[in-house]
Amino acid sequence: MVLAATLLLCAVPFMLIVAALAGRSAVSYLSERLGLNHEAATEVGGLFASSTATTSAVTGMSWVFFILGGIASASAFQTLYQQVFEVRPHGVRDKLRAVVWLAWVVAWTAVGTTAGHELHSAAPVAWWIVNVPAFIGFWWLTMWFLLAGEVAWRRLLPCAVATGAFWVGMLVVFHFAFSGMVISYNQKYGPIGVVFALMSFFIAIGVVITLGAAVGMMWHDRGLSFRAALKKMRRAS
Repeated sequence: MVLAATLLLCAVPFMLIVAALAGRSAVSYLSERLGLNHEAATEVGGLFASSTATTSAVTGMSWVFFILGGIASASAFQTLYQQVFEVRPHGVRDKLRAVVWLAWVVAWTAVGTTAGHELHSAAPVAWWIVNVPAFIGFWWLTMWFLLAGEVAWRRLLPCAVATGAFWVGMLVVFHFAFSGMVISYNQKYGPIGVVFALMSFFIAIGVVITLGAAVGMMWHDRGLSFRAALKKMRRAS
C-alpha cells in the first residue's frame, strides 16, 4: 500500500512529465500496456492535460519536485527490496544507485514503447512471448543493482523469474479487466473512480514485486530447482 501511494503521488507525475517532454502521450502507453478500449482510454485521458500544457507548466521549482518525485519512486523500490532481502542501507550511495536506476528505467521505457508498439501491431502473440524474458532480465538486474550487488546473482534468479512471470500475468489480467473496471468506476463515482482503478493497478504492482521476491527466496532457500520438480513429477506418475 505504501509503494502504491508513492507511485501515485511521485511516479505518475514524473512519468507524465517525461512523456510530455518526449512529445508522447502517457495515455497511449497505458492503453497499449493495459489493453484499454476506446471508451476506457477516453476516460483515463480526461484525467491528464495535453503534453504541451504539461511541459509549459514545468518551470522553476516544478523541476525540483519533478526530479525529487522520480528519486522518491526509485527509492521506494530500493527500500522494499532492502527490507525483503534484509540488506543494510548505504545512505548516499543508495540514492546515487536509485538515480542511475531511474535513468535506466526511463531509457528502457522509451525503447520498449517504440519497439514494442511495432511488434505489438505486427505480432501481438510474439509481443507477449518476448515480454516474459524481457521482464525477467529487467527485474533480475534491478534487484542486483538496487541491492548494491550484496545478494548473489544466483540467489536473485528465482526471484527475477517469479517477479517476471507474475508481472506478465498481472498485465494479462488487467489487459482483459481494466477497461471494464475504469468504465464501471467512472459511472459509479465519476472521474475519481478512474483514480480508484489506477490505484488498484499500483497496488497490484506492489503485490507482484513483494510476492515475486518472497516466492523466489523460498524456492532458493529450500534448494528447489526445475530439474528436481520434474523428477518428482515423474516419480509421482
